[in-house]
Amino acid sequence: MIRVRRHSLGGVAVAAGALAVGLVIAQRPWRTRPPERVALPLGSEAIPSLESTPGPNEISVLSLVNEMSRLDHLAQLPAARFVARQQSSTDRRARDPSDGDTWFANDDFVTDTRPNLVRVEPQSDGGKRYVLLDAEGPGAVVRIWTATPTGTLRIYVDGDPRPALEADMGKLLSGQVFPFEPPFGQTTSMGYTLYFPFPYRKRCVITVDSIVSIDPFSGHPIDKLYYQIGTRSYRPAPDTVASIAESIRSYSVVELNRARPTIARVAAELRAGPVDRPPSGRTTVQIPATGVTKGLSSSTIVAAAPGGGVLTALHLFTRERDPAMLRTTFLSIAFDGEETVRAPLVDFFGTGPGWNPYSSLPLTVGDDGTLACRFPMPFQKRAVLSIVREGPGTVEISGSISVDPRSFESDSLLFHARWRPSEIVRTRPFRDWHIATLGRRGHLVGTVLEVENPSGVAWWGEGDEKIYVDGETFPSIFGTGTEDYFGYAWSSTQLFAHPYHAQTRATGPGFSGQFSMNRFHVLDPIPFESSLRFDLEAWHWSDTSMTMAAILYWYARPSGTDDFPSGQH
Repeated sequence: MIRVRRHSLGGVAVAAGALAVGLVIAQRPWRTRPPERVALPLGSEAIPSLESTPGPNEISVLSLVNEMSRLDHLAQLPAARFVARQQSSTDRRARDPSDGDTWFANDDFVTDTRPNLVRVEPQSDGGKRYVLLDAEGPGAVVRIWTATPTGTLRIYVDGDPRPALEADMGKLLSGQVFPFEPPFGQTTSMGYTLYFPFPYRKRCVITVDSIVSIDPFSGHPIDKLYYQIGTRSYRPAPDTVASIAESIRSYSVVELNRARPTIARVAAELRAGPVDRPPSGRTTVQIPATGVTKGLSSSTIVAAAPGGGVLTALHLFTRERDPAMLRTTFLSIAFDGEETVRAPLVDFFGTGPGWNPYSSLPLTVGDDGTLACRFPMPFQKRAVLSIVREGPGTVEISGSISVDPRSFESDSLLFHARWRPSEIVRTRPFRDWHIATLGRRGHLVGTVLEVENPSGVAWWGEGDEKIYVDGETFPSIFGTGTEDYFGYAWSSTQLFAHPYHAQTRATGPGFSGQFSMNRFHVLDPIPFESSLRFDLEAWHWSDTSMTMAAILYWYARPSGTDDFPSGQH
């Protein structure tokens, strides 16, 4: 996604952060006619007073919103199989990985002369309908992002010519339309993102009626639209002939009203953190305060209850703040003899290098020295957590582990987290930086990216994510820019934290220095039956070298594989 070519490099990053708040109010001053319909015309619709419970195997606004503040559903295979897809404004010239001139094409936006979208439909009044998504069902939209909010967005469901939702795009995606308020819709560091489910049985079409937005730097209109829409595409399991479509309650105002108490509860939990309701049989295993020195480790063994257990919370505490000491202190977790977690201590908790306080739904780095992980980690018999020093000096660590009894079943998954160590990456010629290939059956649930950019050079983050699932030769998820994947925009250096994504470090000045960001796929996990390959374009405006490191989080059936480096680093 092009961000800085039109502007001088010196002041863009600073201006970006300052403009983020005002952009919502200032957009589209030339539009005088409001949307014809509001997003939620309550009128005579019955408003439930009590929270409803989804029916067995139900796929609906209610059932999917219920997943948004919970992580337990990630620790098992989904009852209804689906594949993750993304429709975006990716430059359509990028078709052949062997053609370097086009594979790294960077005009990742929609214009009237470069329609990087599904199609453009002329209207009888002389206007145009820009079709951003046309997806066959059964499925669900789970994420909509843009850097350039514009016009009226309409969602059409199951062939109905009347839109099921119609709203000002900027207001909807920034959380100004009820009930899609923050943190469902929210502006984070100039990126507009709506995480909300819109299920459909037969078909979903999403359109906008304009591609003209406000350039956040000049304040003038620009006819460019950047966008991403993430979807689930459901498919029947191999051993059943039942139609998944029969389980879907398509998005409508009635379904939205049915889910309103759940929407309110989940929004509150995402803002404040979910309420912990310990089940009968929970135990807490203490990690005694230990000084860990080079070549030694401190291990804590957790035995499961008969049938299995799950680590529901991990809390560590350290007063260490030196980035080099933290980077050379590793967290390792093995389940039933299989090491699935190995990463530098603070990096595992979603940020690095160094101590960068923030909070998300699954992970927290606290000002007070607390590190918290809420990803559930099932196992059958035994878990072993180890703190390992791989550098000189001693690091003091203590903590606790919450363990609940839970049967380890045929659909249970092991939690994985691995680190791609820091690597010096040349920016010319352009290349796809390989993060990892994962094997076995499971789903990707998160990414951390850490970049160190040399002093005095341009923006480093034009690279698109390219995710290949189950042996694809062309990525089914092909992005529009690095910061777009992480939920922000316009090369902003403003720090932010959202339940699902954050930019936790941007040292500057300008585009120089260290950057750290994360994204967690809670509503939008990326399933794979046999393999998932994650590459990221090393797309930089300057011919230089930068340092890159990454972590992936995923779940997989036992004996899963990956190509992360093993052993010491």
